[in-house]
Amino acid sequence: MGAILFIWILALFKTCGADGCLNVKTASSTSTCFAINECQNQFVCRRGRCINTTGNFYCDCHPGYKSLATEFCRDIDECLNKTACLNRKCINTPGGYYCTQRNGKELSCDQFEKQPGQTLPGFDNLLTLMKDNCLMLRNSSSTGPKGETLTGERLLEVLVNATDEIQLALLNKSHRGGSDVTNFLQTIEVSIRLIAPQLKENFTRMVTNYTEAEILVNRDRTQPKGPVSLINEKAQLDTTWETVAGDEQNYPGSAFVILLSFKTLNMLNVSSSLQSQQLMSDVITVSISNPNSENLLQPVQLTFSHLQSSDMEPDCVYWSEEDGLGVWSGQGCTRVMSNSTHTICSCDHLSSFTVIEGIQSNGLSTVMWVCLLVALACVILSLITTMWCRSVSLHQLQQPGKCMYL
Repeated sequence: MGAILFIWILALFKTCGADGCLNVKTASSTSTCFAINECQNQFVCRRGRCINTTGNFYCDCHPGYKSLATEFCRDIDECLNKTACLNRKCINTPGGYYCTQRNGKELSCDQFEKQPGQTLPGFDNLLTLMKDNCLMLRNSSSTGPKGETLTGERLLEVLVNATDEIQLALLNKSHRGGSDVTNFLQTIEVSIRLIAPQLKENFTRMVTNYTEAEILVNRDRTQPKGPVSLINEKAQLDTTWETVAGDEQNYPGSAFVILLSFKTLNMLNVSSSLQSQQLMSDVITVSISNPNSENLLQPVQLTFSHLQSSDMEPDCVYWSEEDGLGVWSGQGCTRVMSNSTHTICSCDHLSSFTVIEGIQSNGLSTVMWVCLLVALACVILSLITTMWCRSVSLHQLQQPGKCMYL
């Protein structure tokens, strides 16, 4: 028994060392022990908050991650829980998960294919990034994510920065075609719809020099109800959760609504039937989780702040993809109210919207000019007739009936 105790003490002595330090660093000159601050290592607790303790540390992991013996913070696969999405398909994401529509098809990534003849800088890189993320999501439920994946927040940051770069390119004279604007708006919308369910927070806001994004996600198991609004510097969206979520029978367990503002697209004069019309507000994109957003049961209300004070009556328009080029169209949108600083629009579908100088006001202006010219011609004709009558009356007093007839 004494031999066993001696061996145990000897092993403990070798582990601790002559100066008795355990899990601490020793200063060789003074043999003084002090704790190592493991949190100074940037690779420690990358998906959480590192908390240093005496002789040790631990990770306070972000939501959707947990600390394991072999890993500091590892993604929790919520899809292993059979009740996560009930009878819907569960897709695990870094730090979260989301459920597909009950009758939905397999997630398609074709919209992120590179487009021939595309020359906008940064556009192809964005498409590649989003396609990789899309493929990861589509395959994650069966094989799990492989390798390092970007979080929803990081994807949104990359998207917004790419949006700024593309907007600057669109301002260049060589990139003002309607097809470029169409490709840009389409790609941004499908990208942010893919990103929204991957965000950890219920509300996310990101602002840069040229883009402003607000995203609201509701993860209630039962379909949310009631009004919902998103507001940014130049626009406001008002709708209902019933419109956002869509058919209650196909509610997937979460819903999201997105408001994007582009601060430079109002400077573009793309080729369209309304090319001569000036944009009076920022261009915004509105998107919701409801897949049937082309014909809403309840219209959404959009409030625009005018770039400059104006007494003109504006028209509410959206970007319509006609013949692959795209034009501003007023179909499905009506003006509810307008003053010198704001315009309220009501639209029964979702797309990218803005307000422009009223088309009708220009038509009325043309009619007024025509009427003015006709009136001027009548005045001139009356003067000529009067002068001729006076001349006749002076020289032919014997024929007064002629002037009376005229």
